[in-house]
Amino acid sequence: MTIRLQVERLWLRAATCGFAALLVLLPAAMAGAQTPPESDASPTAEAARQYTECMALARNDPEKAVGVAAAWERAGGEEGARHCSAVALLNSGAYEEAARRLESLAATSRRPGKRLKAELLAQAGQAWLIAGKTTEALSAQTRALDLAGPQVELLLDRAITRASMGEYWEAIDDLNKAVDVDSRRVDALVFRATAWRKLNNLDLAQDDISRAVDLAPDNVDALLERGNILSLRGDAAAAAASWQRVIALEGNSVAADAARENLAKQETPPKAQ
Repeated sequence: MTIRLQVERLWLRAATCGFAALLVLLPAAMAGAQTPPESDASPTAEAARQYTECMALARNDPEKAVGVAAAWERAGGEEGARHCSAVALLNSGAYEEAARRLESLAATSRRPGKRLKAELLAQAGQAWLIAGKTTEALSAQTRALDLAGPQVELLLDRAITRASMGEYWEAIDDLNKAVDVDSRRVDALVFRATAWRKLNNLDLAQDDISRAVDLAPDNVDALLERGNILSLRGDAAAAAASWQRVIALEGNSVAADAARENLAKQETPPKAQ
């Protein structure tokens, strides 16, 4: 899998499920948010309802959600409203502003403990990376890891950033830690295989991708990367079979698009010198 595809996969995770943890963490901590006078709900329950509705809007109509979150913040929504605003900005394509707001929220949050701050910094790192700001992404992700310790998701995020910067050895360091925490994480094995391939160590790349495919035979990212590695090892037929399997499994996916591109290149004869 190419680094571009890794970043696109990261974006899909950030856009669809990367914020799910805060649906639990933030509402429970927002008992001080204002409750409309006509509501019989407790402040915490009302805050949870507003947060859930705002986050749903941030995913489905982010431009509208920006205004809703701003109005909620003026009414006392505080951190829940600020987080919803950042998510809405991310989903509307304002990646840098979303990242700044997430970092600001992490820095100013009055919630106790490190978990929430680390999650906010992780999300900021995702937003910075999607924006192409790798230095800022690396900084946010490193601070998240300093707070949370060696969490697999954070290690994977930082490894993708480091690989995007061409720092493949550093990426492998993070991926080694991720695999140490969970040896069955297919995505960590696929990313590490990609990094080994970029370093032209095809034996170690083959070892990792074989483990990944054994664990998840129908994982399209693993099959795509297996094809890449097989192609470099000179086994064009096996590479093509692996890419064709990707297309058969998920024909409309990002991985399938890359597999088609690879197959087209394989079928195009080299230009005469």
